[in-house]
Amino acid sequence: MGVIDKVTNTVTALLPWKSEQREEQEVPPVGAEVLALRDDLDRWLNRFFEEPWGLPASANFRWTPALNVQETDKELVVTTEVPGIDQADIRLTATPGQLVISGEKKEEHDQTQKGFHVFERHYGSFARTIPLPPGFDVDKAEARTKNGVLTVRIPKAAGQPGTRRVPIGR
Repeated sequence: MGVIDKVTNTVTALLPWKSEQREEQEVPPVGAEVLALRDDLDRWLNRFFEEPWGLPASANFRWTPALNVQETDKELVVTTEVPGIDQADIRLTATPGQLVISGEKKEEHDQTQKGFHVFERHYGSFARTIPLPPGFDVDKAEARTKNGVLTVRIPKAAGQPGTRRVPIGR
């Protein structure tokens, strides 16, 4: 049911004399052009209410880094792309059941050319949670950043070690 139908039904329900008249009237057959116009109007109205200020719904300002998880015979290797993020703005927390990678991206862009000046800021936090199967020693987890890629290595081990914060080395 389109937006037009919803509005019409709501108004009709509020005006009882209109609903009685509507039931009595027979609706003439509608041509394909009218139905196409109605569909276009429905899509436009849906987009208008779902995407305010003309911004597409997919233009989400929340940033989530890409993630890759690989299990080898000796360890679990998690790599994630964190370009432009300072090491101090990334936090890793490892527990026997999960690895949480979180942080904050702060980006500023300043461009001045003849006739205009553009200054943009993009800020946003992110968090990725990776479930860990039993058998990994999170106490021996190591993390490194290189060229905008964070690599976390968690060796396999028996037992259930405790939770600890993982420092990031250079």
